[in-house]
Amino acid sequence: MIAGSGGAVEDSPIEKSLALTRLYQPIVEQMKALRDHLHDEFASSEPFVNELLEHLAKFRGKQIRPACVFLAGKCFGETHSDHIRCAAVVELIHTATLVHDDLLDQADIRRRVDTVHSRYGDRAAILLGDIIYARGFVISTEVEGAARQLAECTREICIGEMLQVGSAGDLDLSEEQYFQIIHRKTAILYGLSCRLGATLSGASDEQADALERFGILLGTAFQIADDALDLVGDQEQVGKSLGTDLVNGKMTLPLILLRDRLDGERRESLMQLLEAAAAGQSDHAAHAKLLKWFEQEGILERVQQRASELIDGALEALRDASGPGPARERLEELARFVVRREL
Repeated sequence: MIAGSGGAVEDSPIEKSLALTRLYQPIVEQMKALRDHLHDEFASSEPFVNELLEHLAKFRGKQIRPACVFLAGKCFGETHSDHIRCAAVVELIHTATLVHDDLLDQADIRRRVDTVHSRYGDRAAILLGDIIYARGFVISTEVEGAARQLAECTREICIGEMLQVGSAGDLDLSEEQYFQIIHRKTAILYGLSCRLGATLSGASDEQADALERFGILLGTAFQIADDALDLVGDQEQVGKSLGTDLVNGKMTLPLILLRDRLDGERRESLMQLLEAAAAGQSDHAAHAKLLKWFEQEGILERVQQRASELIDGALEALRDASGPGPARERLEELARFVVRREL
């Protein structure tokens, strides 16, 4: 996503995915303009900062949030330079949270490369995330009315992360508390991405509200799927450190559903397993036992159903806001793509 002074912009994983290539077909030019914009913004004359930014360029992922800015905009008209700026800011906010999240989770791999803190240390990771946030806020001031919304969204994301840190080890965490956390730490940035894109293209307040709801539900479903992948995914296929939720004592939806499904000795056994994992005492046998429970109780199917229900609500909101067209069609496909990820 970001390259430093004189650095080459790497081919995006977007271009390596046929599904996303099709999804992003109406916004190819906008996505290229986004990459060029971020490259120019992050040219640094400081060698060490430049080295970190070059490393961070390898983290470029699906770029779903900026794509939402562009596709939401195209539902109501043409996109312009303010869409590029806002898309850049939401991608920068997301990237900064990844740098800090990897540190908080002590994750070693992100998109098949070393995380920033594992290669350069904790202090460098904290400061690099701060630099990215700061640059994003500067860009946001160039778009009328956007800076406050983006700053408030970032504040909510940080509060969501703090709530998750504060709830670590709470094996009695409720579904309601879980959804409050992922709403703040993940879903609202999707929602704001869609709202900004729509508003900048002339959508009414009601239409912008509906697009924001679409984004929030999309982001919630995305996080549910991501949490499931952390427990059952293949690290080589996913391309990042997995199992960090167990180690950090995070109760995500699959674990909450399983906890509430089991009773008696099996529930007690699960609680002991979770306590041991958070204490760094988990092993392959314990993980295999967890996966067996998931299979026996149909937990992954229930998680998939929850995500699908959220996507159904998202699609309803989208169709209420916008008439048929290529951009709306791609947003619909993007929503379905989120829940098709292999669990």
